[in-house]
Amino acid sequence: MIGKELEVYLHEQIPASKLLGLGVKNCSQTNVELIAPLEPNINHKNTAFGGSLSVIAILAGWSLVYMRLNGIRNEIVIQESSMTYLKPANGSFTATSLYEESTDWSKFHRSFTKRGRGRIKVKSNVLCGGEIVATFQGTYVAFHKEFT
Repeated sequence: MIGKELEVYLHEQIPASKLLGLGVKNCSQTNVELIAPLEPNINHKNTAFGGSLSVIAILAGWSLVYMRLNGIRNEIVIQESSMTYLKPANGSFTATSLYEESTDWSKFHRSFTKRGRGRIKVKSNVLCGGEIVATFQGTYVAFHKEFT
C-alpha cells in the first residue's frame, strides 16, 4: 500500500482526518508518518489544538496496526490511550509510529491469526519543527469483521 491509498482510506473511514488536513508522509509495515498543517488545527493561542495532536497520534498508531496487518480491511479500534503534551506546536506537525520487534507484536499476530482478534500497545511521537511536542501510547484491538 502506498501513502496516497492509506490517506484516501483514512479520509473515507475517519472524516475528521480530512477536516484536519491530515496527509500520509510515509507508510510501511515498520514506519508510519502522518502530517497535518497548523491552519485547520489552530487554537486560541495560535498553536495546534491538543485534540488535533491527539487525533494525529491515534491515527499514526492505528495506521501502523493497519499496515502490520498488510492493509487487510479488518476492524481496528482504540481501546485505551494516554497523551503527554510537552510543548506547543506552532507550525505543521507530524506523528510517527515505529514498529519495534517484540514479543508483544508476536503475541498480537498469533492471537489475531488463531482467534480472529488481537490487542497491541503502540507508541507515537508528535513532532513540530523537528522537536517532540507530545508523546502517545494507545492500546488497539484488531478483529476480523465477522467477529463484530
